[in-house]
Amino acid sequence: MSQQLNLFNPLFEKKPKPFSVRTLAQALAAIAVGVVALSFYAVVETRSVERAAEQLRAQISTQREQVTKLAKVPVQTASKVLEAEVARLESEVKARQTSLQAISTGELGNSAGFSEFFAALGRQAVPGLWLTTVTVAESGGQLTVQGRALRADLMPAFLRALTNEPIMRGRKVTEMKLTAVAPPPADKSAKPDAEPQAFIEFSLSAPLQVAEVAATPAGTP
Repeated sequence: MSQQLNLFNPLFEKKPKPFSVRTLAQALAAIAVGVVALSFYAVVETRSVERAAEQLRAQISTQREQVTKLAKVPVQTASKVLEAEVARLESEVKARQTSLQAISTGELGNSAGFSEFFAALGRQAVPGLWLTTVTVAESGGQLTVQGRALRADLMPAFLRALTNEPIMRGRKVTEMKLTAVAPPPADKSAKPDAEPQAFIEFSLSAPLQVAEVAATPAGTP
């Protein structure tokens, strides 16, 4: 017969040691620190959310006040001064358009318009003589020319050249004025050879002699 011997002795069994008081205290302290940290983080986050919510409420309130103010503002009516200015400008534009149409169609009595006068004066330019004012009035029946010349002897040449133009047919120079203008005082800052010159101011009037043209017999030069 076989016999089994039990050599296990309960005294030699390793028994688990219970936690000591110090270990438990350290664990509780760690837990307490974690709870405090979480509480502090929650408080900080809560305050941040509250500040954001307060700012949002302030923005909403401001926008609401602006909308209320805009709703109370009455509709602005057009300025009477601006309306009057627009009406004046429209009237002026219409008047100019009517004048241009009348000139181009010959309703003012001159079917060629006024360009013929300026073209003729431009063709008969005389060196040393220049025009300052050209007036065409009474539907082209009255022509007045003003200008300046360096010498008085340039006027006859200008008149002879002008009489060859078609616009002078039936016209006669009825008035001509010549005025000598002294040279202005010399400018000390100018060059020595740039001396001011005297000149002649002239004005001539050449109306259309309709009565004389009608009274001239046919074939009479």
